[in-house]
Amino acid sequence: MKVVLWGYPIHTDTYSYIYEAFQKAFQHLGHEVFWFTDEDHPEDFDYEDCLFFCEGYKDKKIPLRKSSTYVCHVCVNPAKYLGNVKKLIDMRYHVDYMDDTNYTYTVDFNNCDELESGVLYDRSSSDYDIIYMAWAANLLPHEIDFNWATRKRDPVWHMIGSISDHGRFANGPAINAWAQECQHAGIQCFHSDPWTTPLPDDVYREKMQQSIMQPDLRNETHMAWGVKSCRIFKAISYGHLGMTNSPKLAEFIDPSIVCSEDIKELFLKGLGNYQNVELIQHQMQIVKDKHTFINRSKGILKLI
Repeated sequence: MKVVLWGYPIHTDTYSYIYEAFQKAFQHLGHEVFWFTDEDHPEDFDYEDCLFFCEGYKDKKIPLRKSSTYVCHVCVNPAKYLGNVKKLIDMRYHVDYMDDTNYTYTVDFNNCDELESGVLYDRSSSDYDIIYMAWAANLLPHEIDFNWATRKRDPVWHMIGSISDHGRFANGPAINAWAQECQHAGIQCFHSDPWTTPLPDDVYREKMQQSIMQPDLRNETHMAWGVKSCRIFKAISYGHLGMTNSPKLAEFIDPSIVCSEDIKELFLKGLGNYQNVELIQHQMQIVKDKHTFINRSKGILKLI
């Protein structure tokens, strides 16, 4: 199968890392993968019988073919596709509910089928298919090295990601509270912003693995929605203890995930378990079996 990723060249947006993970997974599954954009795409490419991945704000010039299937994240204009393509799949966030400028919906889990771990199909889909997808680790299952759980950690914390101090998506309070706990414990804190200083995969993983702990700290809105981003899955796959301040995220993965909405309590729990090799390897096995983009890709393939 020809898989076409449309939009967001690598490092131009955090969503580009989702594309990169899908690219890796579909190539591993034996499919041809191409990555084009509105600004850079061949006119003479055969766009028939393709599986397209696109995003509603970066699909202005995407070729529409009645033999091809389109998986659209943030599908703000489904009418564009209906009647012009073989199948449209609205790939939404795997959450309890969401209310923002792009999406307003509540997931009825009793009316969903699990296509694959982390991929739900909404049986109430009518004009087009709706799925809810959790993000995942970007490593392939065979790349997850269980010896990483025994690696000696440095007294540092590399926070790699965006920080916001204002609005309903402000994660700054939680991150600052964690940084204060680190400082009290003699742990140095460093920040890398993917928007200004994107890191290659190997550098990203090395900085993550150097860190004494790698918690997934969610803002209050994400905690209420039950957002399942890639951070915690990556951290576990790299040999870290799974930790978060989001109970809904912890519940989704496994009861062994270290969780507390109180940052100080979360820090102390992590400090007491970050060298618990048996616990970490248990979590790594769960991610290897259920939470890589191989799982997510297979879920989409089952639907089409």
